[in-house]
Amino acid sequence: MGKSYRSVTLDPLDEEPFLAKEEGLDEKWTEARGIESIPDRLRRLSPHWAWLCHAVLLSISLTFFALSFCTKTSKITDSDYTKKYSAWSPAASAVKYETQHFDLPPIAEGPFIGKGDDVDARWDEISAIGDTMISREEMINLGLDPDSSLAITDPNGKPGYRVAVEVFHQLHCLNLLRQNVYKDYYAPLGGDTSAPPPDLTGHLDHCIDALRQFVMCQGDIGVFSFHFPFNDGDPWPNYSTPHTCRNFDSIRQWAVDHTVPRGPDEPEH
Repeated sequence: MGKSYRSVTLDPLDEEPFLAKEEGLDEKWTEARGIESIPDRLRRLSPHWAWLCHAVLLSISLTFFALSFCTKTSKITDSDYTKKYSAWSPAASAVKYETQHFDLPPIAEGPFIGKGDDVDARWDEISAIGDTMISREEMINLGLDPDSSLAITDPNGKPGYRVAVEVFHQLHCLNLLRQNVYKDYYAPLGGDTSAPPPDLTGHLDHCIDALRQFVMCQGDIGVFSFHFPFNDGDPWPNYSTPHTCRNFDSIRQWAVDHTVPRGPDEPEH
């Protein structure tokens, strides 16, 4: 006679003693094996270790926060940049960097192009700036010999040495090249272009080589593209590209503020 089978439904309440028995067996097994359970290990830890772990984690968090804050807020100043990458200059405090786009259209034009009183006035404004004075210690800092340099005294009786800021000499040279292009206009007015041919040629050669050395020293690594401004298929350079420049007005104002008068016996440079 076949056996009859019927399913047995366990009461959920009956599972708890079963699980308790299993857990009891696991504990007895671990004790028998000499293995300490994780809860027991945690219970045995001293509260001081927990506080120490919190302190270490907090210190690490604060360190990373401080590094992140310093990285975002620290920024090299114009003065720091100038001191790091430029030769010493008394005008270093006047340096401010900015981005400028050069203005060089295919056909040259502008207030500095050509000849005449208005153009001369614009060139005088940027190049006809007086000299300044530095101390003996600053001369030595420049690597120059004070004993073989021009010593002067300012209106207040303070002794020093006459120096000129390079940019104004470079602009003077450019202005001379411009005037020589329009020599027929400027020579009759006197000035540098009216000098005898050997003297004028020597002056021009000096200026050309001075500007050559300056341009090579700066080594401008900016690039320019080419475009077609006249729609004739002939490409022209597009020089209207961004450059990182020193603000000229700031440097000029510093030079004006620190100008010392020229003595009656001092030669022109």
